[in-house]
Amino acid sequence: MLDLKFIAENPDKVKAAIVNKGVKQIKPEDIDKLIKLYEEKKRLLTETQNLQHQRKAAAQARDLEKGKQLKDKVRDLEEKLSEIETKIYKIWQYVPNLPAADVPIGEDESGNVEVERWGTPKKFDFTPKPHYELLEELGLLDLKRGVKVSGFRGYFLLGDLARLHWAVLTYMLDKLQRKGYTLVIPPTLVFKWAMFGTGHFPWGEDDAYQVSKSGLTVDETGKQEKRTPYLVGTAEVPLIAMFKDETIPYEKLPIRIAGFSPAYRKEVGAHGKEVKGLFRLHEFWKVEQIIIGENNYDLAEQYLKEIRGNQEELLKELELPYRVVHMCTGDMGEPHYRKYDLEVWFPSYNKYREIGSHSIMGQFQARRNNIRYKKEKVKDYVITLNGTGVPSPRILAAIVENYQQKDGSVVVPEVLRPYMLGTDKLRPITLFSW
Repeated sequence: MLDLKFIAENPDKVKAAIVNKGVKQIKPEDIDKLIKLYEEKKRLLTETQNLQHQRKAAAQARDLEKGKQLKDKVRDLEEKLSEIETKIYKIWQYVPNLPAADVPIGEDESGNVEVERWGTPKKFDFTPKPHYELLEELGLLDLKRGVKVSGFRGYFLLGDLARLHWAVLTYMLDKLQRKGYTLVIPPTLVFKWAMFGTGHFPWGEDDAYQVSKSGLTVDETGKQEKRTPYLVGTAEVPLIAMFKDETIPYEKLPIRIAGFSPAYRKEVGAHGKEVKGLFRLHEFWKVEQIIIGENNYDLAEQYLKEIRGNQEELLKELELPYRVVHMCTGDMGEPHYRKYDLEVWFPSYNKYREIGSHSIMGQFQARRNNIRYKKEKVKDYVITLNGTGVPSPRILAAIVENYQQKDGSVVVPEVLRPYMLGTDKLRPITLFSW
C-alpha cells in the first residue's frame, strides 16, 4: 500500500507505475479522483475535529440544546467520511508499488533483461529426454494415477524420487539454518486479509484456492465465524501476516526466516503451458526466504543479493547451469519494488526455465499489515523481502534432465547423496506396474 500523502505529492510517478506495470483494474486518471477524495477526507476530518471541540465546550457550559445540534452534525460528517473512505479504498487497493528507478520498462517477459549466467549446459551424445518420460520409464512418477485422483496436473512421486524431493528441501533448510535463518513451518490456511496484506489480493484472487463450506476458529474460545479461508501459494503470505499490527524492536532487525510449506496455485491462464511433467503444478512444496528490515533501501539491496545468492549457491552445488533475469515492470508484479528470476537449464526444452524469484517489496506489505519497528522513540514501517529457497518437485525436473544418462538412468547429485541413504542413482521400481 502506498501512503495517500505520498500519492497526493507524487501523482505522476504513481500514474507511470500504473502504466508501466500494466495494471488493468484502475487507470492513471483514477489517481486524480483518489487525490480529490483524499483532500475531501482531510477537510471532513478537520471539520469533525472542530465540531468535537465545540461539543466539549457546550458540555462544559451545560448548553444541552447546542450539544445535541453539534452531535447531529458530527454524525452526519462521520457518515460522509465513511462514504468517502469506501470510495478511496475502491481505488487505493489497486494502486501498485513503485518500481525502482532502474527497473527495465517492458510490457511482458520479452522486456526482461538477463544480467548474469553461471555454468555451461552439458552436451549430450544422445538426444536428452524430458524428465517426465525418464521418470515414468523408471516407475518413479505416476501422472496417470495423479490425474485420476487429483485432476489436471495431479502427480505421484514414488521411491527414490520421493526421497530426492525431501533430500533437496532438507538440504536447503540446513543451509539456511547454518546461515542464521530461523526455520518456521507456518499455517497454509489463512484469512483473506493475509492474502491482501502481501499484495497477492486483489490482483491474484482468481489464482487462489478458496476453501468453501468451512469456517476457521478465530480465537482461543473456539468461536467460529463465517470466514472462508484460502490456501496460500507461498509461505510468504503467513510469514508476513504473523507480524500484523506489531511493532518490532529495532535491535531485533533484520529478521531472517526460512519458511517451509506446501503451496497451492490454480495457474489460471496456464492450461496451455507445461501440460505434462513437474513444471507448472497446482500443489507443490517450497522453502521460502523472508527478510524483514529497517526502512533503508541500500540495506534492502544487500539483503536481496543475500537471498538471491543463497539459491544461486544451491544451484552451483547441484551443478545446474542457470541465468539471472532482471524482471521488467510489466512482468514483475504490482507489489514489487525490484524482482529477479533465476532460470535453470532444461536440456529437453533447450532453454532456461524459472526456478525461483527474489524481490524487494519495500514498505508496501508493511503498510498493508501495519508492521512497524521502533528505533529509540521513532516508529517507521519495516521493509520486507522474499525469495525462493527451492521449489519441489520443479527442482527435481531440472536435476533429472541434467543428470540423465544414455542408458536412461539418472545420477543423484553428489551433495544430496548423504540424504539419499548413499544412493548414487535413482533406482527403478515396478511395484505398481501392471
